[in-house]
Formats: sequence, structure tokens, C-alpha cells
Amino acid sequence: MPNNVVRVYPASGAVAMLPLTPANNWNPTLLFCGGSDMPDSAWGNYANPAINTWDYPASQDCQRLTPEPADGSAPQYEQDDNMLEGRTMGQFILLPDGKMLVINGGLNGTAGYATATGQTPNFADMPYGMSLAAGPIGTPAIYDPNAPKGQRWSNAGLGTSNIARLYHSSAMLLPDGSVLVAGSNPNVDVNTTTIYPTEYRAEIFYPSYFGAKTRPSPTGMPSTISYGGNSFDITVPATSYSGSANAAAGNTTVVLLRGGFTTHAMNMGQRYLQLNNTFTVQNDGSYILHVAQAPNPNVLQPGPALLFVTVNGIPSVGTMVIVGNGAVGAQPTAPASVLPPSVLLDTAKGSGGGSGSTGGAQNNNNNGASSTSTGAIVGGVVGAIAVIGLLGALLGIFLARRRRNAAAPVAHSSSSYAMTSGGQNMGMGMGSAVLPGGQFRGVRSSDSSAFVPLQQDNNSDAWHGNGSTANLNGPYTDRDDAGSGRMMSMDYDPYAAGSPRVTTPMHMQNHRY
Repeated sequence: MPNNVVRVYPASGAVAMLPLTPANNWNPTLLFCGGSDMPDSAWGNYANPAINTWDYPASQDCQRLTPEPADGSAPQYEQDDNMLEGRTMGQFILLPDGKMLVINGGLNGTAGYATATGQTPNFADMPYGMSLAAGPIGTPAIYDPNAPKGQRWSNAGLGTSNIARLYHSSAMLLPDGSVLVAGSNPNVDVNTTTIYPTEYRAEIFYPSYFGAKTRPSPTGMPSTISYGGNSFDITVPATSYSGSANAAAGNTTVVLLRGGFTTHAMNMGQRYLQLNNTFTVQNDGSYILHVAQAPNPNVLQPGPALLFVTVNGIPSVGTMVIVGNGAVGAQPTAPASVLPPSVLLDTAKGSGGGSGSTGGAQNNNNNGASSTSTGAIVGGVVGAIAVIGLLGALLGIFLARRRRNAAAPVAHSSSSYAMTSGGQNMGMGMGSAVLPGGQFRGVRSSDSSAFVPLQQDNNSDAWHGNGSTANLNGPYTDRDDAGSGRMMSMDYDPYAAGSPRVTTPMHMQNHRY
């Protein structure tokens, strides 16, 4: 790739497809950020790296690539804005406001783990245990694909976590628009005493749109989305926004979001698809969205997805829908939806409490009386993952397990390693947010851009009842499938009495690089 930056494992750059919108004719563009530009000689022999990778800075470089340019030209990499800092093992999360969150990772090194390097042959001399990365980054950043070049990255006002999220960390969008963050284990097995330990704690990150006083509450949300065919209507009440109804309706998007398969700082199959729409503004300040169906199976494969309505950059709670027939195989299709022209009403206004969010999503709708165009995108129809099942599996993987019979292993204190924050957030702790003027406030009296432990909820009055309130700190019980009464399943439970322990000497353990 350009500038000799490696993105694949173990360099592990962040990669995602930009939002597919009517404005870009649903033509995919990929964004690659971070990774490493280590020279070829530094990568080693597939067992250990040749250098001390934890001292080598990760790359800030970002590149765009459109595989099928609209003008028919040969695809070319396009230099994009650099990230705010170098980052390895960063992970992109597509947000319902059309922006992209990059989260987790480290300033130096690579993914993987080892017991030696070419420069440090003895494991006892490795400064970060088995980790080949260092400098965990606690502050995420937001990328705006619609902003002008030079202005696409920001971390202003974003909270900072004090939990290292390095190798084996993960993140995923939740239906309320927050992001579940969990994992990290740059070790060959469970290790709760090393500097970057096996991490069972989970957090929820609340993006800045949680600072809004009013969240949209659309009605008439469908349960299925077809490929072409008749349009459908969604009503946005006047209580969902403030100010001009014409302006709010013109800055409303209807989007399908699929989180994909998430593992190792990657979201495979992650997709953001904006549906075309027009609107009719009503006398009471509400407006009706006339929404086209999905263009074709190539832009979004059949299966479950979350449907969001975003007004002035503030998303509704996502509604689970099934796209297509939900099955692997040929899909029923129909001609593109034909939408009526938009109808404005200058006197109509909203009665909501306004927005506390900065900026808004760019509306890429075609609001004229025209049919929805379709993009010629190469791609096979594949089965989509069941999002609810995936979320349940993710929660299970990172379940905070309680000890039952034996003493719990000593938990490693996060204060013994330095977390990297950026921008205005130097020194912020978990669960803090930045107010104008640089003041700090706790999450219990706030709601914007904060990391909170998973057992806490977002306490905004306007969003109360809509936040993620899942509690993973309850007692964990293994299934007793054999009826033995031992309560031990095939799952490895490090806190259970008699659980298996690694007894192989460190220098003989299998390492992974």
C-alpha cells in the first residue's frame, strides 16, 4: 500500500467501508487507517519479530480506495487526512449519524504476542509481558467522511477510558446508538497479573449525540425491507425536533446499519446503507417520510439489520428489521421505488427541546420526484449474521465472572500502566465528559461522549429508558449438562474451583505472532 504501510495482521490497521448513500449511488469506498510501516526486515520469522515492536510507532496514515470508480477509470488509492495519532489495532464503528468512530488500540507495536524478539531473547526482559504493543490509547476519535479534507478527524469532547484495549479487544454498535467495548488479552492464556492483563471488564461508550435534549421517536417503522418495490411511510412527530420543520425534514436520514461479525478489532460485514426518501411537512409540525426500499441485494445482503431515523444528527433507537427474505440464496427483487416530490410548509415548527449535539448528518437524499437509482456493485448474496445472536455471544465472551469457591486471582490495577489520551482530554478518567470551557462532569449527571462501566446507565432525563442498562456483573453459573453437580461446563472459567491451569513452562508455551 502507499507509504509502505501494512494494514493486515499483525500490523492491524483499522478498515471500514464508508457509508453507502444515494449521493454516491451506493458505490463502495474503503477507508484504511493506521497499522505499521516497519521495514520488511523487522517482521521476523513468523514466530517472533526481529525488533522490539513496542518501541516502534504505529502509523497515522489513512488511504481511501474506490474499487469501481464511477467514471470507469482504474482504481487508485487516495491520500486522506492522517489520524490524530498513530494507532495499531484500532477499530472502526459506523455510527447512525453517518460518522465513524475509531476506538481501542495502541500507539506503538503490533497485534499478537511472543516470548522473545530478535532484540530481546529472554522473556524475563520483555517490558510488557507477552504484549508486542504498548501505549494503549484511551481516547477514541471521530471521522466525518463528509467534512472537507483537513477537517475530518476530531476527538474534542470525547471521554477517555482507563482500561487498556489491545490485542483481542472488540467493540460493537448497540441498538440505542451507544457502543459496547470489551476484551483485550495480549497473552497466550488467561493472565490477570501481567501489565496488560486478560480483561473481563466491559464499558459502554456514548457518542456526542447523547447530549441531545430530544431524541427522535418515529412511528410506522417497518419490520421488513425489500429490494425495490413500493415505498413506505414513517412519521416523525413535532416533539422529535425543534425549529423549522422544513429544515428538520431536509436534514433527516433513514439508514440501515449492520454491525457485522466482530473480532480482533475488525467488524467483517459491517455496513451503513442510507435509503432514499422524500417528505411531506404537516400543519402540526410533524412530517411524513416517504422511504424507498433497498436498491438491490449487492449493496446489503439479506438478513437482520437496525433501522435508524436520524434528525439533525440525532438518531432514534434502532428498530430490528429483516432485509430481503432473510435467507441465503436468490432474492426477490422489484423495480426501484418511485417517490413523490417533497412538500414543504414554512409555518410548521417542532416542539422538541432542541439538540445538544455538535454538527449534524449530511442529508444525501434525492428529494425530487424521481425514482431511486441503483448502483452496479459487484458482490454475491451471502447470509447475514443474526445481530441479536451475535450481541448475545459477544456479551457472553466478555462476561464479568465472579468467583464462587476459590479465591479470585489478583486483579491488575490499570493505574500501573499509562493510558494515552488526546486533544482536550489529557488526564481524564473513565466516565468523565468535557463541558465547554474545559470543565469536567461525571456521567451520572451527564450523557455526552463518556465511557461508563457496563452496569451503569446513561442518566439523561430525555433519554431515560432508552440507554443501555445491561448488567454483566451478576453471578456467572456454568451449565451442569452431565448432571454431576460440579457445575463445570466446557467453558474455561478462571474463577472456578478446579479449573484448568497452564502448567507448561513459559519458554515452552506456544506463542502467537
